Amino acid sequence: MTEEINQIDRIQTGCKAIDTLMQGGLATGTITQIFGEKALGKSILSLQAACSAVAEGHSAIILDTEQSYFSYLIKYRKEGLNKRFGKNIPIRELKLERVPRSSKKNKPPMSRSQLVTALSSMLNGQGVAYNENHLSAIADMLSPEYQVKLEGTDPSVMVIQMPEITDLLALHGIDADKAVSEGGRVELRMRSTPVYQSALYQIVQQTNAKLLVYDSISAPFKSAFPNTQDLPARSASLAMLLSHAQRLCVQFGIAVVVTSHASIDPMHAWDRRPYGGVTLGHEAKFSFELTKATSKRNEDAVAVNPDDKTDGGRAFWVQRHPAMADYSQFGYANIDDEGFS
Repeated sequence: MTEEINQIDRIQTGCKAIDTLMQGGLATGTITQIFGEKALGKSILSLQAACSAVAEGHSAIILDTEQSYFSYLIKYRKEGLNKRFGKNIPIRELKLERVPRSSKKNKPPMSRSQLVTALSSMLNGQGVAYNENHLSAIADMLSPEYQVKLEGTDPSVMVIQMPEITDLLALHGIDADKAVSEGGRVELRMRSTPVYQSALYQIVQQTNAKLLVYDSISAPFKSAFPNTQDLPARSASLAMLLSHAQRLCVQFGIAVVVTSHASIDPMHAWDRRPYGGVTLGHEAKFSFELTKATSKRNEDAVAVNPDDKTDGGRAFWVQRHPAMADYSQFGYANIDDEGFS
């Protein structure tokens, strides 16, 4: 089993604990999950891994569902990461626009903004009263796909802000509408079958990206499906999204990292599990829990780097690994201005 794992290409993160536990770095061709409570450094590690991929000559894509990268993370972390990797790592925001499908072959579709202008002109001509919300709803319904316009394909960290679940699904070629039933249950209604050569597919293909990060997978699902009665819609949409990510893994040989929050059982505070349950658990081949260095999960677990322990540091615990028993090993990590070491 270990020999098979070692044959997989790796993307080094620069975090000794993760790179050691993963026999050299993040595995390509599969999904790795990192979960834990807030403010422990999941986003810092994600950005660091993306910068590491770029430093090695590959592009990386980060789907920022919490809108934290340009609001503060990049501002405070870019200088340190540039110093760590000895070069200026290009980081740019990739903005996409929804477009309607064209009914005519060989004719490029109009943009969403052009569609809004055309709808406004038509309604004005007919004397129909409307507001901007009406136009926005109609334009979204008629614009199920994203248009990709890349300004160069040189290796860089490309950040796409995707806080809304329907936008995130559309990026993956899934045209769906979120609706609330009379009983208050949130439902997901498909408007068309999934398109596997999605906008995300095109971005990976055109940029030769080697790393795709979902940071975090939890945020849009928690806000879109807040109640237990919403579980069917949440599970279905998460399964479709991860299925598409797995296709990208296999076809392009990329590494996918999914960060998620921890679900805590109030009756058993020690029992922390990744948000997403069996749906995410089925797709992620590797899974690690990020905790404080002083946290305990298994008294018999072996530390791969015991000399690196500090009271203010972190620990990465093996929650799932094809060559290790659950929570049998862990590694210590510390955070400074240059990220995880």
